This record gives sequence, C-alpha cells and structure tokens, in this order.
Amino acid sequence: MLKTKLTFEEALAGLEQSASDLIKSDITLEEALSAFENGIEYYAKCGEILDSAKQRISTYSSGVRS
Repeated sequence: MLKTKLTFEEALAGLEQSASDLIKSDITLEEALSAFENGIEYYAKCGEILDSAKQRISTYSSGVRS
C-alpha cells in the first residue's frame, strides 16, 4: 500500500525500483509478486498524477484562449 501523497518523482522512483527488483536473478517468487504488485500501484499513481496535470493544463489553456 502506497502512502496517499506521493510526488510524481517519488512514484516514478518507486516504479523504477520495482522494475529493478524484478530483474534480479536471486529474487524469490514471493518477492517478485510483491515487487510486481508495488510496481502496479506506482504505475497507477504515476498515471493519476499525469492525468491530473493534463486536466489542469487543459483547463488553463482553455481559459487563455477565451
């Protein structure tokens, strides 16, 4: 479970760490599953943050055109 307030950089670093953990040759199945699940959560968080930023940019740019 991720902490609720992550910056994009923190979420991206977590995703990168999860990916790095998955390529280790000495990882157990349980560790791999945990790293995968964490990676999915970090991926979703990155997506949320990017979607929010896109929405904000869209709102600001539509206000500038008016």
